[in-house]
Amino acid sequence: MVKAGEAEKLAYLAETHEKRLVHELEKLNIKYTLGIINKETYEYTLTHLLRGRSVQDWMNYYDNYKGQCAKIIEEENHDNWFRNFMLILLVLAILIPLSLQYTGFAISSGQENAIFVGRTVSTGAYLSIDGVAQAIPGNLEFINGEYVYKINYLKVPSSAKHIEIIDNGNLVFVKNL
Repeated sequence: MVKAGEAEKLAYLAETHEKRLVHELEKLNIKYTLGIINKETYEYTLTHLLRGRSVQDWMNYYDNYKGQCAKIIEEENHDNWFRNFMLILLVLAILIPLSLQYTGFAISSGQENAIFVGRTVSTGAYLSIDGVAQAIPGNLEFINGEYVYKINYLKVPSSAKHIEIIDNGNLVFVKNL
């Protein structure tokens, strides 16, 4: 079976041959009309160029050939699109039932504990759960001329054993669970 890339080359080649034939026929007609060649030479050259077919036969041949190439290209593009779409659906079908939730660098099974923190920390702060550093969850707030994180409660995976909040190198919160 012809691949799309090869079909594109073949269609281009057919287009080139068609244009060359039209150009040669036009050149032949001009030479005959201007009297540069006689009728015998004209008919011999025309028969040689057309190889037993009419001009319309050649135009139909090239149009059909280019149409077949376009169909191959379109089918392969559709097949690729469909194959990619099905692959995405397969990946989603596998991942969605797992119900994994992603928070910072921690992955949990969806079971979380709410821990009271009651702190305001700077944008340089980070959260450490069982030694794994993570960004502070939540939205920045503008308080007293600076951006800060106001943390009342912190959701952590139920499997967490040790929680720390470090703000600009200073340990500001520790909780062992």
